[in-house]
Amino acid sequence: MERKDFETWLDNISVTFLSLTDLQKNETLDHLISLSGAVQLRHLSNNLETLLKRDFLKLLPLELSFYLLKWLDPQTLLTCCLVSKQWNKVISACTEVWQTACKNLGWQIDDSLQDALHWKKVYLKAILRMKQLEDHEAFETSSLIGHSARVYALYYKDGLLCTGSDDLSAKLWDVSTGQCVYGIQTHTCAAVKFDEQKLVTGSFDNTVACWEWSSGSRTQHFRGHTGAGPISNIASSLKSSLIPLGRVSHSPWCFPSKSV
Repeated sequence: MERKDFETWLDNISVTFLSLTDLQKNETLDHLISLSGAVQLRHLSNNLETLLKRDFLKLLPLELSFYLLKWLDPQTLLTCCLVSKQWNKVISACTEVWQTACKNLGWQIDDSLQDALHWKKVYLKAILRMKQLEDHEAFETSSLIGHSARVYALYYKDGLLCTGSDDLSAKLWDVSTGQCVYGIQTHTCAAVKFDEQKLVTGSFDNTVACWEWSSGSRTQHFRGHTGAGPISNIASSLKSSLIPLGRVSHSPWCFPSKSV
């Protein structure tokens, strides 16, 4: 058939096809498919894939896409991000979606920060930390070896850890390196507190002592508590002139200190 005759025939058949009911159209297509060979079926398959798998998220207005995304849970959204670069771009730009996800995890949201990517990263970090906590992998552990008896007292501040032991010593550790910065001979420590120059210890013998890190010498010694139970709490700042102390069975006492 000549091209011109074919085009005329195609126009006529198209007009007739459009006038059919849906059922008649389906029967017509079924009949044409039954008459088609491998080349025609392959052509039909390729064109149907393009027509049926249209990227609706790309075609929709951005506001409507954001509205639809709000109905999906965060895990599904993360899966959708893997579909294509376009999907990842649209989903990652939806601030409300990721803010809501963070709120559901208990985060306090600053509504003035309208950076969707920021909230998505916050959510991902939170989920990762929760997974690490569940798998007991959230924290690194290390051992500080130095005492020869059990450790009764711990106090941490600014990357430094003070330990008091039953071996009659107290040590100051750099947590990041695991190195012992200072080690001094003391009484058996039930409580410790320190600053850059001084250490205050509460003991099982109902006494409190002040020590100097650099020399290891005891600068003051306080007595006053009586009865059973160690001095288990040293509450105040070492820069104060008073040191509130607590024991297991008594109320806190205050001891005047000239050098602490």
